[in-house]
Amino acid sequence: MKHKNQWVLFAVLLLALISLSPGEDSALTQPGRQEGISFVPQPKQRTEKEAGNIKVTVSMGPEEFSQLNKINQAFMEEHHVQVELVNIPERDAYHSFKSSMDMGESSDVLLLDNAWIREFASAGFLLPVEAYYSGQAGVDSLSTSLTENTWNGYVWGVPKDYDPYVIVYHPGKLQELGYTQLPKNAREWSELVASYNKNNHIPYLAAFDPSDAYATISLLWRMGGASDTDKDLDFSLSADMKAAFLRIQEMKSKFYVISGDDTEEELTLKQLERGEILFYVTKASAFDDKLWPTLKMEQPSPQRDVRILWLKGRSFCLTAQSKNAKTANAWISEITSSRQQAAVYREEGKLPALKTLYNQSDLKRWGSAILTRSRSGSVPVDAKLPGYLNQLSSDASAYLTGTGSLKSFMVSFEHIGQAARP
Repeated sequence: MKHKNQWVLFAVLLLALISLSPGEDSALTQPGRQEGISFVPQPKQRTEKEAGNIKVTVSMGPEEFSQLNKINQAFMEEHHVQVELVNIPERDAYHSFKSSMDMGESSDVLLLDNAWIREFASAGFLLPVEAYYSGQAGVDSLSTSLTENTWNGYVWGVPKDYDPYVIVYHPGKLQELGYTQLPKNAREWSELVASYNKNNHIPYLAAFDPSDAYATISLLWRMGGASDTDKDLDFSLSADMKAAFLRIQEMKSKFYVISGDDTEEELTLKQLERGEILFYVTKASAFDDKLWPTLKMEQPSPQRDVRILWLKGRSFCLTAQSKNAKTANAWISEITSSRQQAAVYREEGKLPALKTLYNQSDLKRWGSAILTRSRSGSVPVDAKLPGYLNQLSSDASAYLTGTGSLKSFMVSFEHIGQAARP
């Protein structure tokens, strides 16, 4: 009897111990549990709202960023999440983005220049966007942006907008030189420069920012007679392109060199309006013909053999460090929607990245020019492209400010042609 009671007591104690032990499910919900710590389940460290929070870093002018803040505020109220917006100066964007990703401190979403995307994607800094967004942006994007944003068979950026580089000029001053429109070939440029030198009433032939590689390329393309038909000549030192470089050398003191910030852009346009500069290489969004009625912006024209210049595109990219793809997806989809792209064109002058929006009469010419350019594949798409562009910026600035050589300037331009083409 005594042994029986001992067995019963042993069984009761064993059952008690089993009932007090945490089961497998409990262990899974308490991965950080240690001896001496209460077994009471702890609340999750982040609420659902916090789990969906994201950080977005862009590089925009003050007015554009202010507009983005308004859209973002509406998005946060609708989706009950927090989206932190950070704006950094355009000149610092490339190095700032690259440094933050190198250190593992990047935002969830970045607004990148399309020319940088292949480099960042190949370095493992980005996530493919096919898995994170759906809708109109994926099927209606211009082929140019998709080509620029594709690497290794995946798309790495959701296109937002385009801002083409253009020539803004003073028609009255051009007429004083005997022209109704800007030259379209090397011979006409030589004649215009000769007339300009004889006139001696216009202090500067042209204004541009040599530290902006896109402005430099656009100036050379416009003066060097580059065409839409042969992509292999875009960065080659053809006879016409060499003539353009020699013309810059000849007229070096007649180029008004600017730094390209928003304030200086307006001051340059005022000088252009006063007739102190003949033409200015800038972005289309910087010029509003309603504010500058005496000036004219040159647009692409197949009839006049005037091609589109550098077409700067921007796309939203999801970084490899993002842990809130669902919120990022919804945010990017809203910002790149057809409605928002149309509003950006009306309010800021930046061209949309969606094909259907080019059915508007005032956008058809641009749409046709972009399509022609994308067929020729004139813009390189290469992970090395940012390095080539940075070198051109450095050499062009050094030459125009008197510390560099024309040869280095020409070589860095030609090197861009080594980058891969679509």
